[in-house]
Amino acid sequence: MSRVAKRLRRKNLDAPESIEDVLGRAGEDRFASKRAKQQAIPRKEWRAAVGPRIADRAQPISIERGVLTIKVATSVWANELHMLAPELLARLKLCGFAVISLRFRVGILDTVGRPPERRATRKIPPPALLEPELRALVANVADTELRVTIEKAACANLAWQRHIKVQR
Repeated sequence: MSRVAKRLRRKNLDAPESIEDVLGRAGEDRFASKRAKQQAIPRKEWRAAVGPRIADRAQPISIERGVLTIKVATSVWANELHMLAPELLARLKLCGFAVISLRFRVGILDTVGRPPERRATRKIPPPALLEPELRALVANVADTELRVTIEKAACANLAWQRHIKVQR
């Protein structure tokens, strides 16, 4: 029997284990140290292969014997990606990954620290003076509060229009 085909067995214990030892390794993979796992696909390459929408909601965990295990945010995403599996496998193969099938695990995704999005700030120009014709039209408004609001809005709008013309 070849060495690879031999089934890995746990070492026989000479005495019972303490409950602390058993609980300490609860959930761990007993054979993880003996089994050589391939690294999961790097995030940049994963994002390039599957696109940003999928990459934000699914993360590759490991590749083992051609099976890519993917952690997804919800079971809905697991179902959606299962239906897209043939297309995803083709994309991954094009990127050079030896993936035969996909397996999904639902869990909390690791967040990637992204730099804050830089937004262009614009300087607000001071209000412009109204032309005499426009001032006369606004003066015809009977309600004082409404007249003041219209005048302020018109001044601000004229200022923006002039500011934009200067920038062009």
